[in-house]
Parts: sequence; C-alpha cells; structure tokens
Amino acid sequence: MDKTRTIKAPQTLDRSWVAACGLLSGVRPGDRLTLDLSETVRIDSAGVCFMELLRRMYREQGGEFALFGASPRITNQLTDAKTSAVAAAPTHRDGLIERVGGAAAAAVGTSIDALSFLVEMLYWSTVGFFKRQNIKKGALYEQMYQLGYKAVGIIALLSFLIGVVLSLQSAKQLKTLGMGIFLVPLIGITMIRQMGPLLTAIILAGRTGSATTAEVATMVVGEEVDALRTMGINPMQYIMAPKFWAISLTMPLLSIIATAAGILGGYVIAFLYLDMTSSMFMRELAKVIKLEHILSGCFKSMVFAWLIIWIGCYFGFRVRGGAEAVGRETTSSVVAGIFIIIVANALFSFVM
Repeated sequence: MDKTRTIKAPQTLDRSWVAACGLLSGVRPGDRLTLDLSETVRIDSAGVCFMELLRRMYREQGGEFALFGASPRITNQLTDAKTSAVAAAPTHRDGLIERVGGAAAAAVGTSIDALSFLVEMLYWSTVGFFKRQNIKKGALYEQMYQLGYKAVGIIALLSFLIGVVLSLQSAKQLKTLGMGIFLVPLIGITMIRQMGPLLTAIILAGRTGSATTAEVATMVVGEEVDALRTMGINPMQYIMAPKFWAISLTMPLLSIIATAAGILGGYVIAFLYLDMTSSMFMRELAKVIKLEHILSGCFKSMVFAWLIIWIGCYFGFRVRGGAEAVGRETTSSVVAGIFIIIVANALFSFVM
C-alpha cells in the first residue's frame, strides 16, 4: 500500500483550513507527506505552528514530511519562526562546576552587600542616632516594648522547659553514678554561658527577626521607604536606629531571664528527682557562678542582638516584588539568622 501523499495547500493557510484538513490525525509509521505551497500567498501563525507540528509528528513516526513550491516570502516566514523557536529553547545546560561557581559567586556578592549594609547600619545607629531630626519621638521606647517586653513570656517558658529537659536527662545518668550533686554546676554553667543567650537569640531570630523583615519589606513594597527619601528622611536612621538600640538594651535582660528560667527548671528536677534541698542547690550554684560567666553571657547576647537586627533589616530592605517576595525574604531572614547565630556561638566557644 502506497503511503505517499501530496496535498495542495490553499491560497490562505490559516486556522480554519488547519482545523478542516485532518492531516494531524492518522499518521502511521513510514508515511510520507508532501505539502504543495505553490498557490499559497499567505500563512498565519496557526499555519506556521501547523507546519512545525506536522514535521515533528512525521519525524517521531519515522516518516517524511516535505514542502514544495513555497514562495520566498513564505519560506522566510517559516525559517524565521523556526529560528525563534530554536533560540527560545535551552541550548546549553550548565555543568556541575559552572553551577557551583555560579552559586559561589552569588554568595560572595551577597556577603559583600550584607557587610556593606552592616557598616551603614552601625553608622546610622551610633553616630547618626544622635542626629535627632530623623528619629520619631518615643520610637525607642515603643521598640523596646515590641521587641523586648512582649517576648518575655515565650522566652521564659521555653527556657524553663529546656532547663527541665536538660536537667532530667542529665540527672538520670548522674543518679546512677551517685553524683547527683553535680547537676547543679552542670545546669548552672550551661545556662549562663551557653543555653541562656543561645536560646534567647534563636527565639528572637524567629520572632523579632521575622517581624522586622516583614515590616521593612512591606514598607519597601508599599513605597513608604521611597516616600521617606522624598521627604529627606534617611530610612536607615528612621527605621533601624530605634530597633538597633531597643534590641541592644533588652537582649541582655532577656538573656538573664532565660538563664534564670532554665536554672529554675534545673532546680525543679533536682528537688523532685534527686531530693535536693533548696539551700543545697543554692549553695552549690553559688560555688560555680563567677562574674566572668555572667559577663560572657551578656556579651554574647549583645552580639546576637546585633546579628538579629542586621539580618532582619538586610533581607527587608533588599526585597523586590510583591507579597510573595515579602514572604520569601522573611523565610530567608529566619533561616539565615538562626544559622549565623549558631555559627557565631560555635566561634565564641573556641575563644570564650
């Protein structure tokens, strides 16, 4: 059976002829089709797509598709359409080294931008903070209430629970060895030097860092930052300086509250599980607590506070787009903030 067909196309090869010709159905393996365009003077976009679709169908079935008698204008039109399709298709896929290199270059660029933003933040939050013309009256107290006071409850509760869990797991092992008294220095030093500042920072990175990023990003998207610049007000000084000082003043206090709550959790376990009296617990705790431990915890909490406000404001100011971009940058802010805090805490463990 002869599988070769020759079809004469009309003068106008448009959508209606494509729908009525029926050439897109019944293509069998080995078929050969020749389309005579000698009388065709016009072809629209539907006809161009029809030609490409026919070519692909016959190629997939192992057949042949050819054009005959096309005028130079029709030929150029089909060639241009094919060239555009090829240009739009991905012609190169990056290899592993290129992807790693691109990611590294993007990370370096982001780091440079973030460090530049940090320098600007420190300037406008220190030297620029005393130029009061761009600071809203009462902004510092408002931010201390929002960033510090309203976080006391969640920080105290979570720190107490963490103290209970740590103490309970440690007490089980110490009790079997007959060394339950060592629970006091363990939980005391751990909460003062490590867990108190670290827990506070992680909680605030999720709470305050995300809120700061969302607030600043919403102002950027809503063009409020551009409005501040139009009025001659520096957005860094107006937005960041009160937040910087508010979290710097409240973070050490929150860290102390978290430390006290964690030690209280340790006391509950020591009293209920190890039958330790209150006087014994306080006496052993006083033996191990030193001023350097307290100063170390306060210093770490201060650095963590600066990291939180830096990361939160950086991701907020760099947002571009709409509501989706605000959510994306807020998520990135929390992830980056917690990561940097843990890395900074690890570095402190080597030097302090």
